[in-house]
Amino acid sequence: MTKETITKSTLQEKNDGIINGISIASFLQMLEQESHTCCVHVLSEDKKGLLYFDDGILIDAEHDDLSGEKAAYTIVSWESPSIALNETSVRPRKIELSLGHILLNAAQQHDELTEPMTSKHSIKYLSNEAKTDKDIQNSVNCLSAIEGIRYFYLLNKTGKIVVHSAPNSELGELLIYCIITSSNLRKSLNVKSPRRIHMQMKDGSSLLIIPRSGIIIGMILEEHSTIEEIASQIRTGLSTK
Repeated sequence: MTKETITKSTLQEKNDGIINGISIASFLQMLEQESHTCCVHVLSEDKKGLLYFDDGILIDAEHDDLSGEKAAYTIVSWESPSIALNETSVRPRKIELSLGHILLNAAQQHDELTEPMTSKHSIKYLSNEAKTDKDIQNSVNCLSAIEGIRYFYLLNKTGKIVVHSAPNSELGELLIYCIITSSNLRKSLNVKSPRRIHMQMKDGSSLLIIPRSGIIIGMILEEHSTIEEIASQIRTGLSTK
């Protein structure tokens, strides 16, 4: 799911109660999957924040005078955090968005602050095989030509990002999280795999994930783009290759 290896034993691998060397996103995803109820203390430089989980659901957050979603967005953006866990009492739910939405929106905001948006970003290949793979090349050419796609990611069948056009790949790792979550839900409900996954982002843009044979396409769409229009252009563009 992410670059770190996260297991249940992570909660016991502490130095004086502090967990280091794990990204906030990775750690929170583990808490969600393991259905933990706890208060997460996050320290980064001179900043301190609290994230409250109830049975694996992020229900509240606190940082300085902020609470709820505003505090959560601030805390999950911190780099090189130190994390500690405590028990928590019952408290009202202030965060209605899923953890996936919170992490994706925060990662998108990080991308936009890292590098100003332009109409198209440079294509970044993360493996030599991707440069010569015909299906990947066809997908890159197709997606690059479609207006309304802010940037895109291509993942191979093992869930590894092989090409992206974004300023960095941080958001791409969270696409993997969305895919795995959707797959687990499909298995638990015993239903067919979705033709696509769509999530509305906080700034009005959209996340669209389309599984194809041997490859997964993840895209951030501009606010004015429509899902059906983009999906239709992709089907047309790739079917003619």
